[in-house]
Amino acid sequence: MTSIGFDVEQESDWNKLVGLALKQGTRIQTGKGIYVHLEANEGIELWLQLNPKHEIIGMNPHYTGKSDRCLGITAEVVRKTDAVLDGAFHGWADPEAGGKSGLYPLVFDIPDRALYGILELPQILRVQLTAFSHELYVYRDEAQFMNSQETEIKLAPESFIPSGLFGETDDPGATAFFTGQVQQTREIVNEYTGAAFSWALVNTLGGEIDVVTDTRLLAEPLTAGSIVSGSFWISGKFLEGPQLKRKSFAARMFGMR
Repeated sequence: MTSIGFDVEQESDWNKLVGLALKQGTRIQTGKGIYVHLEANEGIELWLQLNPKHEIIGMNPHYTGKSDRCLGITAEVVRKTDAVLDGAFHGWADPEAGGKSGLYPLVFDIPDRALYGILELPQILRVQLTAFSHELYVYRDEAQFMNSQETEIKLAPESFIPSGLFGETDDPGATAFFTGQVQQTREIVNEYTGAAFSWALVNTLGGEIDVVTDTRLLAEPLTAGSIVSGSFWISGKFLEGPQLKRKSFAARMFGMR
């Protein structure tokens, strides 16, 4: 939350944020419950989740930035810990024809999953991706970044490691470690809280990605041309309507799902 200017450190902060969303947000009814969508300035978003009894079951942040890239969407990720209005997808960056493979795999969470039906998979879709910084290191240029690595094998200035796909868990996470070059950047002040955060459009391996960062994480300011490296949570939104599975004749006739 602090990556987009919402400082949530204790339960009272959470309750205030829920109250803000309920007062200022727009309610969106779905077949699985209700989203309360709060839009703030510069692309800041909150997606509060209510079940059919209007009980709060979760809330996810998002930031709608400038990134626009094609991903090969191959599978839906359903985790045991997810609420019914949560969602995530497995995809391929820089996909080959048909979308079944590509440059590398990744998982991203999606804050508005219940707005869509069952997707026809695989398919290639335009997606806006935002990386919320867990930790972030800034280097003024490529030379400083390369010199900072003391190991024999070095990361390239543009690299992407889908860390959420590693390990033995059956619940892949929407996390990644990547490096990239800042194309654009600016500091944004959240209109509801007055708290500042940094946004950057970063070119990484496979395409551009929006990065949002709590300014307290930054030892050095972000500048165009600088190299960033860090670990992130990835949230995405479809920029075009996905192709959905068509119901069978029997399902249409008898109301089957």
